[in-house]
Amino acid sequence: MTLDTTGVLPMMAALVTLHAVRYLLAAGGAWLFFWSWKSNPWTKAKRLQAVDFTRADVLREVWTSLRSALVFGTLFGVVYAGLPIVKLEQKGVGAALEFSAWLLFLLVVHDTYFYWAHRFAHHPRVYGWLHSVHHQSRNPSPFAALSFGTLDAVVQVVWAVPIVRFVPVPSLVWLVFSFLAIAINVMGHCGVEPWPVSWQRHPVLKWLNFATMHNQHHLQVRGNYGLYSSAWDRWMGTLLS
Repeated sequence: MTLDTTGVLPMMAALVTLHAVRYLLAAGGAWLFFWSWKSNPWTKAKRLQAVDFTRADVLREVWTSLRSALVFGTLFGVVYAGLPIVKLEQKGVGAALEFSAWLLFLLVVHDTYFYWAHRFAHHPRVYGWLHSVHHQSRNPSPFAALSFGTLDAVVQVVWAVPIVRFVPVPSLVWLVFSFLAIAINVMGHCGVEPWPVSWQRHPVLKWLNFATMHNQHHLQVRGNYGLYSSAWDRWMGTLLS
């Protein structure tokens, strides 16, 4: 497969817009639901830190997240340029199974990559110049979901480049995955634990990643490196108790 650069700029514009819009919808929706609705009993009962967000922190998170959206869209504008739309091969029930299998594939690959890349980003020799921007938010708001430095933003998404170029993942799966990924990411930064605390002790559900876990990560700046699941943290002994 060769790289066809025809239409790179239109593709960049489209993908920058897509990444920015999905971020604003997810983060803005979580902000409105949990934090703008002042009488929300869910927020009052399940907020993870007593300290309120500062205006300066929220504005910084929005700015750096939109910059990340620019990086994502620019990178994938080059990668996607000239590639055809990949369709599901099956019909009916078969298509649903095919879609689910591809989506699970992306979630597992991304979760694995994210854990190890995130853990590497916390190594003392690279943390300061690679990942420290994200941790300016000790009390992250939903808008912190994509708050990365420029190089960190590249590291966040570079895993997808060889898959896009060489693995025939259907385009619809990529689209759904992109919105699911940002939704889960935002929930991890929303400052509220939306799920029952009992789930964190459930023999099956405990393998998920919870907002509580990622909030601990921001407070202690270590451990709980997972994204969608806590599997790698449990297996590698980096789960914070």
